Amino acid sequence: MQLCRSSLLSVLSSLKIPFEIHDHPAVFSTKDVVQLHSPLPGQDTKNLFLRDEKRTTFILVCVKADTRVNLKELGKSLGIKGITFGSPEEMEKLLGVTPGSVCLFALGNDTENKVKGYLDSSINTEKLMQNHPLENTATVVLTGLDMCKVCEFLGHPLTQIPISSRADG
Repeated sequence: MQLCRSSLLSVLSSLKIPFEIHDHPAVFSTKDVVQLHSPLPGQDTKNLFLRDEKRTTFILVCVKADTRVNLKELGKSLGIKGITFGSPEEMEKLLGVTPGSVCLFALGNDTENKVKGYLDSSINTEKLMQNHPLENTATVVLTGLDMCKVCEFLGHPLTQIPISSRADG
């Protein structure tokens, strides 16, 4: 079964994980989120769907929304050569979502375990964080610890790693 918003909310409820859901107009970037009428609770995050140069290694990385990820350093730290963004077609095939809706919950749609999930260790897992519920017209707010529990339940435990930000300029 392909995980979708309603099935995700059922998973959260069955795991007895407290969460809030906030519906809003479609957002496609962290800049769009800033334009929402009222700020949402918790740490705003963004998710990057990445791959190696040979298209054999795929990763999903969740970082704070204002982090400018240094892909070269990330690739070095993970031993991935030529790390770059995955295509929309690869994202849809492997995670069942389209750009703008990519989220850690989408790992549950990776039935072949081809995508590894990473959570930036600067995100305090004891506090609230935001992620899309597999669509970009809503945001789910839950603790980082609960996010880790959900991903583990979905068969994709997250690895927490420090992710360096590239310098501006």
